[in-house]
Amino acid sequence: MNALSGCVASLTLSTETLQSTIETLSAAVEDYPRVCKILSSNRHFELISAKELTTAQTLLSSTIQPETDRLLRETEKAVHKLELKERKLIADAELLETRIANSLKNKSAADTTPIKVEEDEDEEDKEEVDRKEDAKNEEILRRLKAQRQRLAYAVERLELEKRQKEMLVKKSMSYNI
Repeated sequence: MNALSGCVASLTLSTETLQSTIETLSAAVEDYPRVCKILSSNRHFELISAKELTTAQTLLSSTIQPETDRLLRETEKAVHKLELKERKLIADAELLETRIANSLKNKSAADTTPIKVEEDEDEEDKEEVDRKEDAKNEEILRRLKAQRQRLAYAVERLELEKRQKEMLVKKSMSYNI
């Protein structure tokens, strides 16, 4: 019986080890059916070949390129129109500045040239006429300055629009590369 008791002890130890292994496996595979179902219904990763990737990129590029070229041409036309408009506004502003300068020169020249006034004219009438002319000239000068400011603002706005459109063109060009 001594020999059998060693066998029994060894068999008991083996049974306990097997029982522990079964419990560990049961815990490990308990969630297996759910994981199998999830992985079979949802493809988490799909591998494609390099050839398929190149083909897809070529197809995408060929569909996007004509539209990009069209948008680029439209943008270039718009930028050209804005440049022409900017040049026109700058020329108008310079013309107005010249007119203002000439108006001021004429006024200063008129102030320095002696005007022959008949002696029987009243000094009050002369002062009133001068005040009216000064008021009229000041009003013209004020309007011209306001118009110059509006034109300067318009030029700045157009320059900003031009820069924005150039940035958009550069941005779209960088996506094409």
